[in-house]
Amino acid sequence: MIQTTQELRLTDSDRSVLRAIQSDASKTVRELADELGMSSSTVSRRLSELEQAGAIERRVALLDAERVGFPVCVFVLVDLVDHAKETRRQFESLVKSTPEILECFSVTGTHDYTLILRTRSVGEFEHILMERVLAHASVAQASSQIALRQHKYTTALPL
Repeated sequence: MIQTTQELRLTDSDRSVLRAIQSDASKTVRELADELGMSSSTVSRRLSELEQAGAIERRVALLDAERVGFPVCVFVLVDLVDHAKETRRQFESLVKSTPEILECFSVTGTHDYTLILRTRSVGEFEHILMERVLAHASVAQASSQIALRQHKYTTALPL
């Protein structure tokens, strides 16, 4: 069974609120209300409704990975030994239990998954690749690309 997520019907006000918190989630309801020309109670209600509807998953701080000691960014392309449900479950369990893996995507094309990792060093990445990823029973092979420089990074959706 294919699992899909139903798109929410957002009003222009909803989009305004979402754009504002995407740019700075630390703003108070009062600050958001002033910025958006709405009452605090309206902004508070919209935020609550958007959270309950799942449009806002959580609010976090974005860290500068290099400044906090994780300068190595690696993209890893993973091929599984087979496509059985249990194999995928085991691999995804590995992914969830490895904090250096920041993102994991099931993908189309030649490979089964694309991972994004952040580590303190190339040596640390090599250890994770060799001892965790390639040593895992679900993984047939993996290839990696170390990022040289990041040219754009945003989490803001173009609402």
